[in-house]
Amino acid sequence: HIQHFASFQPTDFPLLALVSLHSEIASCPVLSIHLLYWPQKYENKTCFVTPKIFIAIFVIPSDLFFAIPSLLRSAIEFGRKLASTFFFHHVLEENLFEDGNHLYRFLDDDPIVSSQCHNIPRGITDVKPKPILDIASRLRFLFYGILEAYTSEDGKHVDYRSIHGSEEFARYLRIVQELQRVEVQDMPREEKLAFFINLYNMMAIHAILVLGHPAGPLERRKLLGDFKYVVSGSTFSLSAIQNGILRGNQRPPFNLMKPFGAKDKRSKVALPYPEPLIHFALVCGTRSGPALRCYSPGNIDKELMDAARNFLRNGGIIVDMNAKVASASKILKWFNVDFGKNEVEVLKHASNYLEPADSEALLDLLANSQLKVIYQQYDWSLNC
Repeated sequence: HIQHFASFQPTDFPLLALVSLHSEIASCPVLSIHLLYWPQKYENKTCFVTPKIFIAIFVIPSDLFFAIPSLLRSAIEFGRKLASTFFFHHVLEENLFEDGNHLYRFLDDDPIVSSQCHNIPRGITDVKPKPILDIASRLRFLFYGILEAYTSEDGKHVDYRSIHGSEEFARYLRIVQELQRVEVQDMPREEKLAFFINLYNMMAIHAILVLGHPAGPLERRKLLGDFKYVVSGSTFSLSAIQNGILRGNQRPPFNLMKPFGAKDKRSKVALPYPEPLIHFALVCGTRSGPALRCYSPGNIDKELMDAARNFLRNGGIIVDMNAKVASASKILKWFNVDFGKNEVEVLKHASNYLEPADSEALLDLLANSQLKVIYQQYDWSLNC
């Protein structure tokens, strides 16, 4: 039984909750479901204001609360089940779902989801999500095909124009819609590393196809920070994946804040510590970036070491023994805290992936404090 209201307050009802009007409602134990359109401004600690909050309410007549208390418990349990599968959430992420004067919002109606997320062309899916490892496997298989067909053999050049109109990319767009309500928190480290590296790299291609190649710093910030996917009921930008998940929630370069705050549920997805070698695997479409390749959970550590060797041995670090100068990629400067406490430690870390002769020369210069380090100009032009 569905009705529409325009002027009720949440305190008029004994139980307030958002629900999804999908097939799962059929098993709802409450007596009736009402939709309430409540025009009210609601402001949280970050000054986010939403002028319209869509609320759905379970209504159980108060005289039945005491006669049949199990109805209330069943209603709350059902609401928590829907919330735990990412159909809705508390507007301030303060609880999963509780009885009382609380505000909840459908994921579809979240303003960030509706305006910035690009894997929800038809809204939030109500299909029961497949296991994340199954989706990750299908994405890897598809990514291998895209790399084989539309990138150069060395992974340094990408045919964006052909990808855009390809059947493989159309299939990719369909698969990433399945990420909206999957559970990723408990993925093993190796699975999580491979999945989010591959997702970042394909998502970057998607962002470039939608927004175009960024012409300057402001456009780059938009591409890295404003182009998002819904994954596991939360929104993730390229920056959030790199700095929040793969770097263990570290501050991005030139930023004062960590990606995930203390109460941000996305922090539960983050790896426990930074993975420095991911910087030789993440590709945001620039010529000075690493080669594009697909990563597998079974060999992720070996593949990341191979990526580091490939990047650093092919111009990432150039050692001139005569001039006693090391020319290094700015990636090692921007993310230096992931490699060591100071410049010497960073270069010692990087030396592990150089050719033996270059590694020995670099370590000798570092030991004698004779090395001058300069950082290469970063080429932001498109890797096409």
